[in-house]
Amino acid sequence: MDWIAKIINGQPDEFVHAKLLKYGIGEHPGPRAKLTFTSSKMTFKADLDLEKVLTRAYLASTRGTKHKVSGVIISYDDPKQRFTGVQLPLEWSQSKGVGASVFKAKVKETVPHDHLEELLERGDGPTTFFLLSLVPTDVSLASKVTTKSSFPKAPAGSDEEDDSKEKDPTFTKGTIVRTPEVDNLLFNEVLPDVKAKIGPKTKNVSIHHTIVIDDIQAHEDPTLSVSEKRRLAKKRGKLVRTVTVDGTEYKSSYPFNV
Repeated sequence: MDWIAKIINGQPDEFVHAKLLKYGIGEHPGPRAKLTFTSSKMTFKADLDLEKVLTRAYLASTRGTKHKVSGVIISYDDPKQRFTGVQLPLEWSQSKGVGASVFKAKVKETVPHDHLEELLERGDGPTTFFLLSLVPTDVSLASKVTTKSSFPKAPAGSDEEDDSKEKDPTFTKGTIVRTPEVDNLLFNEVLPDVKAKIGPKTKNVSIHHTIVIDDIQAHEDPTLSVSEKRRLAKKRGKLVRTVTVDGTEYKSSYPFNV
């Protein structure tokens, strides 16, 4: 289950905790998505932190083929044990980030479907990012995903004219052929709270999130470093979510304490 769906379903865990780590007290823009449906496919544009669930939807739509894969896997904890034994060979580099080591593995391979599924399932972790672009080698399959291979930079500021019109998300985009398995994943993990509003004639869906942090409970262990205390701090707040389905807006709020 994707981290947004875990908050909606009242099941926050260490994956949700990791996603909230970068937010301090106050209101913060969360990841957005724009989805366009036809009877046979869905096209999407989305921000960072939604790429993993959309990659899984791509895989559900392309069984039985190989994939041209390019990009990078980034982890903020040592990933070597989790990735030991995966059939896709990876070479990890390590560098020092702000308060934590950063592990990276570049990928540019043609990969069997089961190897790619294994990579995402066995290698997944709360602080692991799969920034991968994928296209099936079977040209009859119309699914594809393009994801940027580096994190977006924080905006330097904008004037009022720039703020008057919101730009589309661009971090990950693509097309996914719809199958019953794909629809089940999308409706339960991307649109769980409005899936009853999605019908065969639905065309356009936009998703906006605001992350509200009301309180941060610091870890008191004096033996821990400042960065470790920050990593373990518990956050209480809510996810404010607005989903617009063909012009009709549905707004909801989901508390968390994780």
